[in-house]
Formats: sequence, C-alpha cells, structure tokens
Amino acid sequence: MIIPRQSFARPFIVSLLVVSVTSSKLLHLLQHASSLPSGQFALYFPTFFILETIQCVIAWALLFKFTGVKSFLGTAVTVAITSLSFILSSSQIGFYFVTGSEIRWDAATTVGNDPEGRKLMLSGLRSFLGAAGALLGISWLLKHLTYVFIEHWMSALFSAQTQKADEEGIMTSPQRKSREARLTRFWTVCAALVIGVLRLTRPQIPYNHMSETIPFSFFQALGSRPAELHQTGDQSFPLADLIDEPYWEGSHDHFKGWAPGKPDSNAKKNQPAWASEDLPPGFERWIERETKREKEDNVALDENGISPNNIYSPMDDPLRITNLDREMLEPVARALKNHKVPITHVMLVMMESARKDIFPLKADSHLHKEILSSYNTQDPEVLQKVNDKLSNLTPNAEKLTGEASGLSKNDKISSPSGGWNDTTEPGMGGINVNGILTGSSLSFKSAVMNYCGAGPLPVNFMDEVNSQNYQPCIMQIFELFNQLKEKSAKKGTVNHTPGIGLEHIHDRNWSSVFLQSITGLYDEQDKLNEQMGFQKSIYREDIDHHGAKHYHKDMEKINYFGYPEYEIYPYLRDVVHSTIKNNERLFLSHFTSTTHHPWGTPAEYHEEQYFAEDGLMAKHEDINKYLNTVRYVDTWLGDMMKVLDETGIANETLVVFVGDHGQAFPEDSPVSGTYENGHISNFRIPLVFRHPLLPALQITANATSMSVVPTILDLLVNSGSLNEMDSSAALDLMNEYEGQSLVRPYQATHNGRQAWNFGIINPGGTMFSVGSAAVPYRLILPLTEDFEYVFSNLDTDPDEQSPLRGWSLEELIGRVERQHGDKAGKWLVDAEKVGKWWIKEQKRLWNYQ
Repeated sequence: MIIPRQSFARPFIVSLLVVSVTSSKLLHLLQHASSLPSGQFALYFPTFFILETIQCVIAWALLFKFTGVKSFLGTAVTVAITSLSFILSSSQIGFYFVTGSEIRWDAATTVGNDPEGRKLMLSGLRSFLGAAGALLGISWLLKHLTYVFIEHWMSALFSAQTQKADEEGIMTSPQRKSREARLTRFWTVCAALVIGVLRLTRPQIPYNHMSETIPFSFFQALGSRPAELHQTGDQSFPLADLIDEPYWEGSHDHFKGWAPGKPDSNAKKNQPAWASEDLPPGFERWIERETKREKEDNVALDENGISPNNIYSPMDDPLRITNLDREMLEPVARALKNHKVPITHVMLVMMESARKDIFPLKADSHLHKEILSSYNTQDPEVLQKVNDKLSNLTPNAEKLTGEASGLSKNDKISSPSGGWNDTTEPGMGGINVNGILTGSSLSFKSAVMNYCGAGPLPVNFMDEVNSQNYQPCIMQIFELFNQLKEKSAKKGTVNHTPGIGLEHIHDRNWSSVFLQSITGLYDEQDKLNEQMGFQKSIYREDIDHHGAKHYHKDMEKINYFGYPEYEIYPYLRDVVHSTIKNNERLFLSHFTSTTHHPWGTPAEYHEEQYFAEDGLMAKHEDINKYLNTVRYVDTWLGDMMKVLDETGIANETLVVFVGDHGQAFPEDSPVSGTYENGHISNFRIPLVFRHPLLPALQITANATSMSVVPTILDLLVNSGSLNEMDSSAALDLMNEYEGQSLVRPYQATHNGRQAWNFGIINPGGTMFSVGSAAVPYRLILPLTEDFEYVFSNLDTDPDEQSPLRGWSLEELIGRVERQHGDKAGKWLVDAEKVGKWWIKEQKRLWNYQ
C-alpha cells in the first residue's frame, strides 16, 4: 500500500494516539507489575487495553470513514483527543524519569493552579520535552504500519470493499478473501468474549486502577475526588478493651486525668485560672468551654463521650500517653537545678529535606556505603581520600548534635576558614534526639506539628489553612504570656518566682518573627504563618524589590522558589539586634530552602563530586547536587550560630533544629522524592535542642516532631525562665498536648497501650504511615484503591530495602506472619484499625467536611 505524501497527516495522528495511549498504559503497568503474581498479571494483561483499543479504532473511523462536514468535525475531535493524550503521556513519562513515581492528575492540577506551583512543575520541562520528542519520533516511524494494521483489521472485520481509493487519496490494500475475513471475525469475537469474561471476573483491586486510561483518567480526576477506602460511619476507638474503666486515671496537679468514654468527662473540664479572661487566637477551645458546659445537656455525645466538634481533650484521647509524671533525665535535671540555664530566647530552625543520616553524615551509613561503592575499589588510599572529602560535608551538624562522623582519621571536628568556632565547653551543648520521624512529608503539614504540636489533616495539600488549629501554637502561647503580664501589670500583682535569679527576663514581652529567603506564597504558607500566630514574617516577596532594606542588584535566584539563605542574613541580624535593643524576648524561626529540588547553589559556590566520575556520575547526579546543598546549608547554620555568639545571646538562647521531612533518591528506593513515596528515608529527620549550658546528651525516642512544643515548654518552666503565672499556664498547657516531653524518659507503652506514630505522605490524602514506639514495625496504609499495603521491620531492614507488599491486608498479613511471626501479624491488624480511626479523628478535630 502506498500512502501519498500529502496524506501523511491523518495516519500520523492515528499513530500518535496509538503510541501515546499505549506507552502511557505500558508505563502504568510497569510500575505495578512486580506487585502481582506473574501468572495473574499475564492472564489479565489483555483486559488492560480495552479502552485504548476502542479509543484508537474510533479515532481511525472519525478520520477516514466520513466525508464533508462530518469528516471535518471528526478530524477536529480526534486531533483534540490525540493532542491531550500526547501531552498527558509525555508528562507521565517525564515525571517517571524524574521521580520513578506515577503522576496523579488531581494533584497535578492543584499544583498547577498555584502560581508558585507552576514554577515547580516547569522544573521538569526537560524531561517532558525529551519524552514528547521520543513519542513524536516513534509515531512518525510507525505511522504507515499503524494505519495499515487498523485498516486491514477493520476491512476484514466488516468485509469492506477497499480496492478503490478513498476521498483522501489513500490507496488501500486489495479485498481480502472471504475466508480470511471470516477467520478475522471469528478470532476477534473469540478474543472479545474471552477478554470480556476476564474483565468481568477479575478482582476490583488493583486491576481497576491498572486499567486507567488517558485521557479518561485525567477527566475523572478533574471531576471528582479519588474514591477513599475504609469509609464507615463507626467512629468508636477500635481497641476498646484498652480504654475500659479499670484503666482510667484521675486528675492530679496539672494532669487532667484520662478517661475515654466516661459519659461526664466533658463536663469536668475546669477552666484554668490563666484562661479566665480574653485569650489570644489559638485558645478558642478554652473560650468556648464555659459555653459548651452550659449547653452540655443538649450536646449529643458519641460512644467515646466525645462532643462532635473540633475540641481536643487529653482526657478523652484514647491514644494519649504522657511522661510528664516522670522525673526529668538526670543530667538535664542536674543542669537545670538552681536555674543556671537561662532561656531568654527560643529559635526554631526548620530544615528543608533534612535527612537524619546527613545530620551529620556518618561512616558506614547506607548513604556512605553507596558513595564508596560508586568507586568500585577497595584501595584504602582512594577510600580515605573520599572520606576526607566527606568529612567536610557536615562539620557544623557534628558540633550541633555532638555526633562524630567517623569519616576522618582526625576525630576533632574542624571549622572551615571563617566558619563557626563552637566555644561550648566539652560535655555541654544540648540534646540530640535519635529516632525521630516527621509527621508529614509535605513541608507545611510538618510545620503544623513542629510549631503547634498538632497532627496534620490527612487530605491533599494545605486544607489546614481553611480551618482552625485544634492546638495553640508556640507563638500563640508566647502571646498568651504577653497578655498575662499585661493583666498582671494592670492589677498591680507581681508574678516573679522569688530567688531564682532570672527575674530580669520575666517581665519582657515576647515577639515572634519568621524568616526565609524563598517565596511565602506557595501552598498558602503566608496564610498558615499568620494563622499560627507569627507577628511578622519576611519572605522573598519582601526582600527582592527596590524598596527592601537590604536589596542589592546582584541578587541571584538559585531555584524556582527564590534565593539562597544568605540573602536573609542581614534581616536575621536586624531582628536579633532589635530584640536586644528593645529588651524583648524573641521567638525566631527560619526555614532553610537550598536543599529543596532542584538543589541549586549560587554560581560562585564550588561544588564537589562526592560520587565517582567514571561514567556513573549521571546516575548519581541528583543526590550529588543534594549533598552540595547540604554542605552549603551546613555552613549557613554555622553562620547563624555565629550571630548568636557575636551578639552575646548564645548562652541564653534555646535553638531547636528540626527537619520538615527527608528526601529519597534512587540510591535509597525505587521511587525518588517525597510525592506518594512512603519510604523511611523521607521520614527520618534530625531533632536537636541546642543550648550551650545544657549537657550534651544522645537520647533515642521512636517519636515524632509532635513532641517539640511540649519539650520547649518543659525546658522553659524547669529552667526558671518564666514567672509564676506563665509557668502555671505552661505547666497546664504541657498536659494538653498529644506529644511527650523529650527531656523525660519516653514512654513507649502504658497499661498495654502503645505510643502510636502517624505520618502523612505527600500530598496528604492518598496514603500514610503507621508506626509505634513499642515495636520496630511500620505500615504504609493506602487511603485509595490505587496503592498497596506495605510493611517493614526496621530492626531487620532499617533502610527498607526489602519491604513486604500486598494489595489487601489479608494478603499482607500472611506474608508478614510467615517472615516475622504471629506477633507482627497481630500488630499489623491493630495498626490498620488504629490508623483508620486516626484518619477520621483528625478530620473531626480539624472540622473537615
């Protein structure tokens, strides 16, 4: 068959549609093939292409079997569908080559609606264009073959007469013999029947998801939310035997008691003395408590005695385990005795994509072994040179954590020329907490935990800004202290605790300031910061215009979000100097950004090659760029600490360093990045409570960053850094939070209950992780039918190299019990029940509809 040159367009359109939808589906299947038995996958394989086949045949008919106006309309419709399928397939393939993951059209459209989010999406333009070019090239090469195949099949199927040329001038093949036509129809009907039966009898999960076809899946994502699993109306706590009356605890001191399900528990919440008058934002539940108590007779309680609103009550929380009744860790208690550790100021540094294993990088870690293995040598001299280079990667992280990297023969941590020279006395410096997990791999959901001690909302993106925090944030607590001092001054009362020697700081007001060098508009961060109680925030938008105080013409953007950290340096100094001048107390927070994708550094910054360059560099390009940004940020953290030293406030400032989440790379898991990736490398984060007068402690707690706020309050109270009224309020508030204090022995279990940990997986509404401080097990629990259950034992597989998977819980339980025993299987059952309950409970607390 000869296709005239002027008729190449329509066969090419058909070929482009076939290649686009087929490549999209093959990639889709590739990402799930390993999760299914090969026999089942092969059996149901033909059923995955039903829609693609129908779609391509219809497109062929619209292009070649109509004339006149119908031909024009058919061509227009086909071109539109083909163009959309081509763009979607190119996006899907490009996204896969960047992340190893599958694109979600609902999430992509949400990000695309955000102006700053569009910049994030455009960072993958090179991969998109590469995929698009490949699809166009393949389609052009296959245009003739694709047309001939469909035309011959349809002609034989419908016994079409095709000897004459059609109106397009395309000469078709001679008429097939009637016997060949009958055989074609026979085998087509047989195949259709078999495929139809397989389609009707195959399991719904996961095969419906695997059969999704572009562009239909795109339109479906636009029109509705993904169907969630596990939706039931039962909100009762699933492990009811653990919250029975024999386990209830009475109130004492500032402990509110614990009695989930007690019918009159809500009525017995007494208003604390500090909450007797107007309160700042964040304390709505105390303001409303009297009103709700007055209406108690008319309020319907659920089976747990919980009022159906977003009031959090530690009395009614079946998961809450407190350690505030335990004595402080002995070295901390000894240092705080006689109030010799003043905490005038608090600084919280939230570090973007900060993996625990690079804060600091340590010898023999998984990442360190990956770096050494890229050199493919056992030569000790070569390996020592690599280690010497790596020893300069995170020197300030070593000083802040007190953990030696073990990479250099010289055990002494050195400072780069002009770097931070830590003058803290040996054995002092603060508390480094190992074992901490983030509560979300989406940055600002993590921020809600770090600043407010509240669990995030398990839905996609930042719906938290449309609700009311169910816990007061640390900035709002400091504003409460300001109000309490103002009220005391008006009443003429004195709230000093006599004889502690820190009275000179008690009457100072707190100010709260947030600083970052990137945009504050992405994902509504500016609204979130205001909602959480920051009095002042400085973002990229405030520093890159001509009227900005420290604006200069050569400001260099390093990524689509903004500038390197050093552009905020003069503003940091201004804030500190202003605080000292005004005799105030400062809560200063800063969010680093350079370690965010695409891991750019200033042009003049010297980048090292940490992995071998002998042809493998392209394989490790992303993580090598990441490690350079880690070194850049490490230097920046040292320069921040120098500001405290130079202004003379280092010995009275508590600095909290905490990661927002980790960052997975192909060296860690099959999927890179945090998006819909529950790998443990995305969740292990550093947490340090730095103070030069606190003892250097290494503690381990299998906990989350939800413990940051109660730990800060615990240190403020017991260091004598608050007056009597503020201390009373802080002691009371410490008992309101779900997290435990990390300066006391962490309670992994209590009366048979476990300290559960939950982690939202970016973007928030598709899957989440369930863990426990009591056991090393971890479950990834899907919230839609599109994902598997995943189990890991972090004792035997600390880097999650070989997790167990299953498309149903029953399937996974069988595998877990065979490999890890009945105890692990029983925990898995409980984890799924508690996880499902927690999802609903969080939505209740956030008043999410």
